[in-house]
Amino acid sequence: MRTILFTTILFTGLAATPAHAQKLSGGIEAATDESRRGLSWSEGRIATSADLLVPVGPLEASARVATVRDSVRHDGAEVVGDLELGAVTDLGPFRVRGHVTGHIFAGARSKMDYVELGGSGSYSLGPVQVNAGAVYAPDQSAIGGSNLYLYAGANAGVPMTPLSASASIGRSSGNTDDPLRAARLRPTGTYSDWRIGLEYNSFPITFGIDYVGTDIENRPGLSRFADARHSGDRVIGRARISF
Repeated sequence: MRTILFTTILFTGLAATPAHAQKLSGGIEAATDESRRGLSWSEGRIATSADLLVPVGPLEASARVATVRDSVRHDGAEVVGDLELGAVTDLGPFRVRGHVTGHIFAGARSKMDYVELGGSGSYSLGPVQVNAGAVYAPDQSAIGGSNLYLYAGANAGVPMTPLSASASIGRSSGNTDDPLRAARLRPTGTYSDWRIGLEYNSFPITFGIDYVGTDIENRPGLSRFADARHSGDRVIGRARISF
């Protein structure tokens, strides 16, 4: 019931956006895991999500709600809501975007919410797009310090087909005030993650399969928030309906 109420409030707020906003977009998705930066946020279990994007000129307001299944990493949270405000501009052939994102955890036994700031740039050449960026979480007690995520990736459509392939790599680092809490986003400290994916897109249906992995070693004595059992290599399947 709490999950349904949280989702309803979040999406009702976005739906009330002024009429001069551009066309809304969004979707509903199911995946075999809610994976972020190579870490499972749903303990390796099936997760569902819904998202909505409201563009207003160069600004973008978005919300995404995902189930995290009584997550150990997030102290028993049932659902996470990601609220984001971004700004996009084109500089010649480059597209630059900045954003601020709040991660709100419903059902957690303690305060687990935190905020991140990010910036990215992308460049398209025919069917190929490359991108790179950084996401920084300032020092916050919920994550036991600060966190910096650097990443780069590329995706390309397969000519004459509805298929596209993508790959990305990232690196997480940061300062640590509380080692137990810092293990939420960095189970063993600084680490790298990677992803290779293949996607079939025939609007409004999308099917995807991703191979994700990290260089995190599961060893005894880690923080209970680390959930290192679900930080290794795995294959994730997903299906989405967009509007």
